[in-house]
Amino acid sequence: MPTLLVSDFNIVCATLGGFITLFGLVSYLFKERYYLSEALIALVFGVIFSPHALNWIRPLDYALHSEENLGSITLYFARLVLGVQLVLAGIQLPSKYLRHEWRTLGLLLGPGMTAMWISSSLLIWALVPHLSFLHALAVGACVTPTDPVLSNSIVKGKFADKNIPKELQRVVIAESGANDGLGYPFLFFAMYLIKYVDHGGQEQSGGAAKAMGCWFGETWGYTIILSIVYGALVGWLAKNLLQWAEERKYVDRESFLVHALTLA
Repeated sequence: MPTLLVSDFNIVCATLGGFITLFGLVSYLFKERYYLSEALIALVFGVIFSPHALNWIRPLDYALHSEENLGSITLYFARLVLGVQLVLAGIQLPSKYLRHEWRTLGLLLGPGMTAMWISSSLLIWALVPHLSFLHALAVGACVTPTDPVLSNSIVKGKFADKNIPKELQRVVIAESGANDGLGYPFLFFAMYLIKYVDHGGQEQSGGAAKAMGCWFGETWGYTIILSIVYGALVGWLAKNLLQWAEERKYVDRESFLVHALTLA
């Protein structure tokens, strides 16, 4: 007698597919009338489907009951989503936008982010008992950058078009895309001090000099500057190759449209 195959794969496909399909039927109602973002709605339903509620989605089972595997899967999936969103944020901006608005973005990404980092860290330090200030600085660095996914709720849709000027929308898009990478110096400033200085440098020897050397060399030199060079080079090559292929009619419409996604 035929039996219904209730496997994890089928459950995940049915749950996610059903949610996306049903939400798509009322997406305009939720986003344009109630001003609820997709991120918030997805979070709520993720909790509902999780092992803490309906138990339809069981991430730990898919990771072979390994917390380490689950952490790695979550990390890399989050990096993929963020990478795609950052590229999409970049292509929404007009040509040479960063060159024209570098003063505004410099103010937001420099003094603005620093003030946000310090104020967030002080608030966390004051509210969380028995937390050292260096650990508060690390936590504050994590909440300082504006998330490009969450910022979509104020730069897209009916609410944004009606209430937010276009120039402000573009500034928010550019700032939210750039500050994820520029949040690294704040985070690793605290992390290196915790590693080499906190509690007398019990984790590693070297002191403050070693911490600042790693901060300037690894964080600024390797992670930030080299990433900017790499991103600019790859973006420039991808743009010119796409223009070359488009001028000679070598690329079809479908491949042209997904070029940015595959690049991300």
